[in-house]
Amino acid sequence: MPGFIDTHRHLWQTAMRNIAADWTLSQYLVGVLGALAPVYRPEDVYAGNLLGALEALDHGITTILDWSHCAVMTPEHTDAAITALEHTGMRAVYAYGNAAPIWFDPASSADWSDLRRLRRERPSDDGLVTLAAALRGPDFGTVDVAVEDWRVARELGLPITVHIGVAGFADRPVAALAERGLLGPDTTYVHCSRLHDDELAMIAGSGGTASVATEVEMHMGHGYPPTGRLVAAGVRPSLSIDVCTGIGGDMFTAMRTTLAMQRALDNDRVIQTGKAPTSLDLTARDVLGFATIEGARALGLADRTGSITPGKAADLLLLRTDRLNMLPVNNPVAAVALAANSSNVDTVLVEGRVVKQDGELVGEAAAAVRRLAESSRDYLVEHTEGARLGGAWTPSADW
Repeated sequence: MPGFIDTHRHLWQTAMRNIAADWTLSQYLVGVLGALAPVYRPEDVYAGNLLGALEALDHGITTILDWSHCAVMTPEHTDAAITALEHTGMRAVYAYGNAAPIWFDPASSADWSDLRRLRRERPSDDGLVTLAAALRGPDFGTVDVAVEDWRVARELGLPITVHIGVAGFADRPVAALAERGLLGPDTTYVHCSRLHDDELAMIAGSGGTASVATEVEMHMGHGYPPTGRLVAAGVRPSLSIDVCTGIGGDMFTAMRTTLAMQRALDNDRVIQTGKAPTSLDLTARDVLGFATIEGARALGLADRTGSITPGKAADLLLLRTDRLNMLPVNNPVAAVALAANSSNVDTVLVEGRVVKQDGELVGEAAAAVRRLAESSRDYLVEHTEGARLGGAWTPSADW
């Protein structure tokens, strides 16, 4: 099958896996962006990105968008993040976001000088690692700031990714962008949970794409995942993991959670009328498409990945169907979307190069990542005030 595509993940945080398992979004902002992120060294960004990207490959995710917004975004931090992606051999879009402190000051202007440097050094969009602009948007900044950010991204000819429609942060943010003429086919809107239906229609009308992080949205209080509403508006979403500080990093869980959540919402609407559901609208094939070709479209890579098509790159998975969880295969699409897990991922290829074989990652990066990740985790916890392992750290939600 084609490799999975994750259209939104903060890879730099991976070494702090599950630290935020019982946190709301506000607690995450305080604990991760406010407390942990300022302590990060370039080697910590490298370790997080290396671990997160290799984990993705291990799960059969061959392409990822790295939404990078660590607190200390020096050129050294940025280069460390990109170098880690290159060392894994995966296909990646490095989405440069501003340093974390700016997220706590909505009126502050962004500094795009390092993104300009990256664009000068990487003018081509044909490599395995390409660039994008990760913008705050009106959920976390003013509309005037958004106008300038969109201008810079489009001046540099970069695709845009933005968190938007998150509960409690802005009212009608897409409508605000539309009023300024900022909507376009170059933008992926992440979450969209609290957007109004007419705003989803605005995204569809502009040719924009969407990324749904179902599991995180349910856990952390973003609002109900908008999968069905997006489809009704004419936007077929892609899927993303978002943060491994809270959840696992595999696309099998993302597909199952997305399908189950939307079916629960659809079924409940029927049940509330006193009837029993007689059909299911969203299908296993739909979510498999969200995890593959729709991800490629969202990242502007549908001409080279996302499906098994002559002329595209060989970004492929070979799944073991002889394991008991898939045997016998009576519906191949449903077997992948609803029964398979990462233990079935036998072989992974990116652009024809084997990165996982016989159930094991190959290469020097895979051999080194455990030591690097644990060393980074130990440093970050030791140097972050209040940080604790084992579930004992609960940050304030007041930011």
